[in-house]
Amino acid sequence: MQHLKGYTADPRSEVIAICDLDKKHVRQVASEHKIPNTYTSHLEMLENPDIDAVSVCLPNFLHAPISIDALNAGKHVLCEKPPARSAQEAKAMADTATQNGKTLMYALVQRFDGSTQRLKQLVQEGELGEIYFGKAGYVRRRGIPIGKEGWFVDKERAGGGALIDIGVHALDCVWWLMNSPRPVEVMGMSYSHFKHLVPDNVKYDVDDATFAQIRFENGATIILETTWALNLPGDNYIKVAGTKAGATLSPFTLYTEEDGKELDKPLSAPSINSFDEEVKHFVGCIVDGKEPISSAEQGIMLMQMLDGIYESAEKGRSVPIADLSAATG
Repeated sequence: MQHLKGYTADPRSEVIAICDLDKKHVRQVASEHKIPNTYTSHLEMLENPDIDAVSVCLPNFLHAPISIDALNAGKHVLCEKPPARSAQEAKAMADTATQNGKTLMYALVQRFDGSTQRLKQLVQEGELGEIYFGKAGYVRRRGIPIGKEGWFVDKERAGGGALIDIGVHALDCVWWLMNSPRPVEVMGMSYSHFKHLVPDNVKYDVDDATFAQIRFENGATIILETTWALNLPGDNYIKVAGTKAGATLSPFTLYTEEDGKELDKPLSAPSINSFDEEVKHFVGCIVDGKEPISSAEQGIMLMQMLDGIYESAEKGRSVPIADLSAATG
């Protein structure tokens, strides 16, 4: 619904169709928001020549096939996070977008938060110097999603658990603030100790806690922690440190020094609806022919990191991450 609200708020866009397998639900939403066309088949919807772009807000296992169908039908695509279940799927999506000359953007909403945008500006202006360390966490004490027919906790359909569901937000945000360096090596540890919190008849073969350290080509490091369930207080944080200063998003503060003395400077940013800003950016990229700040190529690299963390956790050792140019061909 956040995508729908975003398109409605932007005068450059008009929502003319909605699709869902649940006929009753799709008609109800269409009636409430005065959407003229309803579908229960995405292929039928994509035949509508009046549709220029689509949002893909579906379970992870449908991101790649539905997005690829839409791109092949000549539509621009805004796909919800995570980009896909794997870097291989994300690459197929990016290749299809390139082949059809269409925009593929990923809905990585934390990039559009007011504080994140302001901190990114400070980074680009050189206020923090060379950023060499980032730490990010999205930690729930308890909060395991199940989803329709248990897809959230089914590795085949979700691609993973806490890491790919909420850890992707934290990792992407800190990585973007560090100017998205190329990852070269990762060490990850995953745990699954809270199956008893879901119904017995639900398949549960994913991580409910994952921790990782990622090394980048420029020498920078990211430490990540993410959990659906952990016997510690919940937390959500982003921290970056550079050669001139460091910063945190919560509290929104710049850590620097003046005249040889440590100084903590409170920062401020406008209060904005990050979901609306995300959709506004997508629409603007289509109208103006610009590349999204959350591009298809970055989606591949982000998935390479997630894949690498899971591979490392399974093998019990650090693993290298292939060069992006080799991955994208």
